[in-house]
Amino acid sequence: MFSVLSRFRGSKPESKKDTEKQKKEETFRILHQVIDFESALQAMDYVLDDRMEQGTALLDSIDKKNGSPHTISVLARGVVEFLQATLSFEHEEMKKATETLMRAEDLSWKSKTDDEKQNFKCSSVYPPGTVYAVTYTESLLLHSLLMLFSESLVEAAKALFKLRKAYSMLSQIIQLVHKAEMKKPVNGVDSATHSDGISSTSNESSRCSTQSSSTGDRSNRGRRSKTPSESETSSLSDATTFTSVDIPYKLTEEQRCDDSLIALAERIRDMRFGRLAGSHIDNSPAFNRLRDDLGLYTTKKIDKQGTNMTEESYIAEEYDLNQATIDEFIASGANLCYGILQVVLSLIPPAVGAVLSIVGFKGSREEGLRLIWKSTRQRNVHGCIGLLALMFYYDGPFQFIDDDFDIPTSHYDKDTAEINRNYTNPNDFNLMTNEKLLHPGKLLENSLLQARALFPHSALWLLNEARMLSAKGRLSDSMTLMDSIDVNQIHMRQVKVLMVFDRANTLVNLHEYERAAEELIFLTGFSDWSHAFYTYFAGCCYLEKWRQCELKIINSENSVVYKERAEKLLLSAPDLLSKKTFRSKNLPLDRFMARKVNQYKATQSKLGCESIVDAIATSPIHEIMYFYNGYNRMTNDSLIVTKRLLTEYQNEATALHDPDQELVNNLLLAITLRRLQKYEEGCELLDKKVLPQIFTLQNGKVKYSKKTNDPWAYPTALYERALFSWKEGGVKKLTETREWLVRAQNYADDYELSTRISMKIKAALDRVEEAL
Repeated sequence: MFSVLSRFRGSKPESKKDTEKQKKEETFRILHQVIDFESALQAMDYVLDDRMEQGTALLDSIDKKNGSPHTISVLARGVVEFLQATLSFEHEEMKKATETLMRAEDLSWKSKTDDEKQNFKCSSVYPPGTVYAVTYTESLLLHSLLMLFSESLVEAAKALFKLRKAYSMLSQIIQLVHKAEMKKPVNGVDSATHSDGISSTSNESSRCSTQSSSTGDRSNRGRRSKTPSESETSSLSDATTFTSVDIPYKLTEEQRCDDSLIALAERIRDMRFGRLAGSHIDNSPAFNRLRDDLGLYTTKKIDKQGTNMTEESYIAEEYDLNQATIDEFIASGANLCYGILQVVLSLIPPAVGAVLSIVGFKGSREEGLRLIWKSTRQRNVHGCIGLLALMFYYDGPFQFIDDDFDIPTSHYDKDTAEINRNYTNPNDFNLMTNEKLLHPGKLLENSLLQARALFPHSALWLLNEARMLSAKGRLSDSMTLMDSIDVNQIHMRQVKVLMVFDRANTLVNLHEYERAAEELIFLTGFSDWSHAFYTYFAGCCYLEKWRQCELKIINSENSVVYKERAEKLLLSAPDLLSKKTFRSKNLPLDRFMARKVNQYKATQSKLGCESIVDAIATSPIHEIMYFYNGYNRMTNDSLIVTKRLLTEYQNEATALHDPDQELVNNLLLAITLRRLQKYEEGCELLDKKVLPQIFTLQNGKVKYSKKTNDPWAYPTALYERALFSWKEGGVKKLTETREWLVRAQNYADDYELSTRISMKIKAALDRVEEAL
């Protein structure tokens, strides 16, 4: 406020002409800012459609127009690089994204303070500087997540202090967003109310008709036909004067008739409508590609009444045509960032709990998920990132809450109507039951199908559809979908890596080990991630293929070849550790692999056997399957094969009856039995053969046996025992289920995969405590 007053203090009053000129310049500045934001959103959509070159060129054009790197273009690059980094976790990608996001932080803060000092109001809803407060917190949050995703407790602790900066500001912004939503009528906003009384009138129209008729004719030329609802909310009126939801104040009479302002407003309207339609990135409207089911061959979507819906009516139903671009960016960005922050904080492992108490904040998983869901209702990059976050949470490589923890909350109303995806009031997401948050079902499926329609060239969304099919147990359909795309045509290399890796995982769950091994070896040719783990994983596949031959599960003349390949790959994997590392250190799975190979070598030396393959008792492929949620994805037939491989194969190593090896084998077998719904048999196996090696009860207190041979297995066994209590006893055994989860949580240690397993345990414990 001081800077605003100082411009006038001691100076002559400005003339009406000067004031008009200043106001016009401000209006131009607002509209050009909107164009920059729309261009950045368009650029990021190009990237999400796997067309990086077009997206980058568009961002370059924003900077060129402004004469220097623009805050929104730098953030857009940071968002793109963040996606690339978190899709691959490659060192150079992480470093690149970190540097860009740090620049975005600096530029955002400067833009925020400048707007506040100048009292530059670009929104009728939010105070000056709010939009750049969002870009600041977004860059800060994404930067922090890069640190958290390292699966290092030390990095996670450092990230928490950085997150606190974002937390404070986001909590204030989200309150502004909630207030704006509360003021907004359910059935939409009258454009005059939204834009502070901006409207065209017949008198104004007649005053400008002679001087602006050519503008009106030009504006209408080539314009698509509009539905009644669209005509009411268009950024341009059909008269020669115009209104704009993007201008937060009443225009002067001269501005209402200004030809150049009309042209800018029309451009913004077309850019926004194209973005909502999905036609802004050189595709036909997305509505034409909408499907109503997952899979390679599905039917086209129709509306609820069974009659074909038009593109215009679909957009009017799905999106708020009255919402200004800047307001949309603020609301979707705040919902996404605060939602992700809440979920991340709620999943922080207990080992970092002391840090949380110091910095004084915590998250709510339920509130966070609801906010992320709200962000997905916006047709922009925030909605897309929100959907990717939800896909990772529900159907990612590992799940934060096991499907078998299908525990109803004590407050669940069974008569609550099914929440569908066609929300007209953003507050509807606040009414999502915890059951819906846990198992969103068709809501998540429809959101993904919409993304698939919006981005037909993108393998990223195809991959997520394949993952969803896998999560539903439709492994063959998942493979068919992934095989429908030529991975060599995927432009974003990180997505290409994920596609091939997911194909390998799906093949493993189908027990198609030879092709899985080939896919993993193929990965080493273009991935900068851990070649050591890929090689070890491939060796485990060939080992299991050989065991299938030995048990006559399959007949093959190449059994000896499989054994030789397994030995070569398993022995060579550790030698690759120094060549492909993560932030100059080995990844958790790399450390896991190195420890396992050393175990096999030690057993080989003890037995004096010629091949390391004969020194392996429990086949390591089943451990890897557990890490990537394979047991929850396998069909009954695949689980039966898994049971045979775990119980029937015998060699020199199994004959040793090593207690550590048998513990892991029995744990994996118990999990298999649970998935086969043989609860009593699996629980008995855990109680008699596994848990006594991990802990004992002395005078009612738990005493842990701190074993070190396979550290991931011990808290996992306690976690799995909790699942058995729930599956066997249901609500009656919730207290017992909680007790097992507390024991699993208290078995805290910093070991490879500790962050991943701890997060899973904490999420389940929160779920149980909520239901009690």
